Amino acid sequence: MFGLKKLGASIAVVCLSFGMTQVAHAAVINTVPVWDGSSSLSSWGGSGSTSTYGETFLAAGSTLNDFTFYVNTNGNTISALAQVYAWSGALGGHGPATGPALFSSNVSVFGNGLQPITVNTGNLALTAGNEYVALLTVTDNSQAGGASWGLIWADSNVANDGKVVWFNNNANLSLLNSQAWDGPWINGSLAWTANFSNGASHVPEPGSMALVGLGILGAGIFRRKKTA
Repeated sequence: MFGLKKLGASIAVVCLSFGMTQVAHAAVINTVPVWDGSSSLSSWGGSGSTSTYGETFLAAGSTLNDFTFYVNTNGNTISALAQVYAWSGALGGHGPATGPALFSSNVSVFGNGLQPITVNTGNLALTAGNEYVALLTVTDNSQAGGASWGLIWADSNVANDGKVVWFNNNANLSLLNSQAWDGPWINGSLAWTANFSNGASHVPEPGSMALVGLGILGAGIFRRKKTA
């Protein structure tokens, strides 16, 4: 009798161990629904424009998957770095960014009109609830400038969103985490999104639960036959 009970338990354990699905818990910062689709802030890029635009935020999860800004380069291609740093001080303050860049990738920014520019951060590990800044910055002032970014000219009131920030750092990356930034001087937010996940939890697959049930049922039938 003990052997049959042990057999049923073993079947359940084996089925569950091979039939678990990882389910990620997602979170998002999205100010786009608040934006009117046309309001913007300028000018960003080279040729005497502001080198760095970004948005401060509280990490809504432990992993940043991607972020998107809305940029109009007036038909020009602007080479930039997409970066994420930890942020110091108030979300609506002058920072600066702190520590080394947690993420940095070359991007080519192009748009006729305010177009979404999405940066895949490759599952960047962050500390949920901590302050950060996501940004685009140019390192070559000789290229085109005059780009505009989608902007909400008021507090977005979106959970975990911070403020638009900018820096006339003249394409000098070393200043981003060593000197106070110029902006913000307005109570506004960029039109942007940031997608996060909080890791994964294990949930049994329906097929695995069915196998468990069949295994237990089979053990019960075998037991009744043996008793008879």
